[in-house]
Amino acid sequence: MFNQLLMNIAKQHLINRTSRINDNATVNKSMLNALNEPDLYRFFCLSLYRNIYYNVRLRIKDIAKITGEKENTLKNFNKSMDIVLTRKKYPSPINHPIYEFTMRSLYKIPAIDNKGFITLSHKLTQVKLSVKVKGYYIKLLLIAENNTIPLTNIGIANKLGISKNTVSKYNIELFQAGLLKLFPDRLELIPNELLISNDKAKQRREWYPITADLLPNITLIFNK
Repeated sequence: MFNQLLMNIAKQHLINRTSRINDNATVNKSMLNALNEPDLYRFFCLSLYRNIYYNVRLRIKDIAKITGEKENTLKNFNKSMDIVLTRKKYPSPINHPIYEFTMRSLYKIPAIDNKGFITLSHKLTQVKLSVKVKGYYIKLLLIAENNTIPLTNIGIANKLGISKNTVSKYNIELFQAGLLKLFPDRLELIPNELLISNDKAKQRREWYPITADLLPNITLIFNK
């Protein structure tokens, strides 16, 4: 009876699962220092697969396929995501001689932050650059004003908390990919179709968690 109940719960959860990629996703500026470069890109990829309730039900192996990484590279993925989103666990049936189900993660994508955000196209996943460089580019977009960053490599390194050599290396790769122009005193980003107007963002602007307070008040009347 208990196992059947768990199976029904799992099926209900899977009804809302989606494997269809959305056109775009938002990244809040508050995430700039919360996640490192690869994890910020991984969050973006995860958010692309949100369903209409802004939930994502993907396994770590699925996320690795989306980002083009090996599964063991994402061993700390959930720990990192817990910093920027709400993660819950739900039972999922499996084909196992002993266990009937396993616990998987449900990721609740956060709402748009009023303090600022950017909207990125799913086409970023098609750019042939490493996960680290893509995450670094997202960070550049987060700190840029009108696609310009009036900082030297040292200034960017201090701003993002990474080494100057790493900044130089990533900048060269982005330059070769045609995504930025290099100047002695600034960077000019060329995101083209990768950066979308925030007016077209499909991310919800508010999120109200479901609590008991939202349940209707019901008064039961019994005949004497």
